[in-house]
Order: sequence, then structure tokens, then C-alpha cells
Amino acid sequence: MRGRFPRESKACCIAAAISFWSYAPVSADCRSALDTPEWPRIARSIAALQLCEQIPVGPNQTARFQVESVDFCSVSSSVSSVTARALLTCEADAETLFQTPPLDSEVVATITLDTVQCRIRDTNLEISGEIGALLSGLTEIQQIARDWAQSQLSLLCAMYR
Repeated sequence: MRGRFPRESKACCIAAAISFWSYAPVSADCRSALDTPEWPRIARSIAALQLCEQIPVGPNQTARFQVESVDFCSVSSSVSSVTARALLTCEADAETLFQTPPLDSEVVATITLDTVQCRIRDTNLEISGEIGALLSGLTEIQQIARDWAQSQLSLLCAMYR
């Protein structure tokens, strides 16, 4: 298996990284990262994710990974949540013996951060549809996502302290 977990968990954790840049207000308690000056650079990084390529067989080529929203919400003075939503389309490699139609899914990554302690309190990565069904057998995906998110958050905290 071609190292599939670290790439998949990036979807969850990129949202945590975004939370440390400036934001444009979405509502009184939430802000969007999409309107920040840093967003184009972050979007390029996210677009480089190849989630579908981690699927061992079937539609294992990423045709589209489009971030729809990234919202950072203050829960309390020391706790924040980040929710990122993206559309994912996977298609079969042109050389695949059995061609399948492209599959569309929604990826939702939710992260709860302790901003004082610089720690991830909780993560949840959900991938809907048939792609989600293909990836659901990966029982350790949530822990791997959490570990990766914490490592990225720790790097960011070190930069800002």
C-alpha cells in the first residue's frame, strides 16, 4: 500500500494550518479563510493532495479536489473549531482494465483546537458517497489524521511563538 494515510489525513489537517492566518468575517463567531491574502498559496497546497491515488483499486486518480469552505470559529477564549468542506471527484486511470465512471464525494474535516495549549482536542474526517465507502475500511484513518494535524499545528505554533 503506497503510503496512503499521510496524504488522506492532510485534508483534515490543512484546515488547522489555515486557522493561524488572518480571516474575513463570516458571522459574529466564525471567520472564513478563503478571503485571506494567504489563501491562493494554501489552495495550491490543498490542490496537490491526491486522495484518490490512495485507493488501491478502482477510481484511483484525483480528477477534482475543490475546497468549498474553510471556517474558523471561536468556541471559547481558548478553544476554536475549524471546519473545511471540499468536493472530491475520483476517476479510473486510463490504463485500468475495468473502467468505472467518475465518483463524486464531499470531504468534511472538523478539528477542535486548544489555542492556548497548541493542541488538537478532536478531529473528524468524513468522506461521503462511494469514495467514503472505499476508505471506510481504514480503521486507523481518524487517529492518523489527528496525529498529522497535531504535528502541523505544533509547527505553526512554533512559528508564531
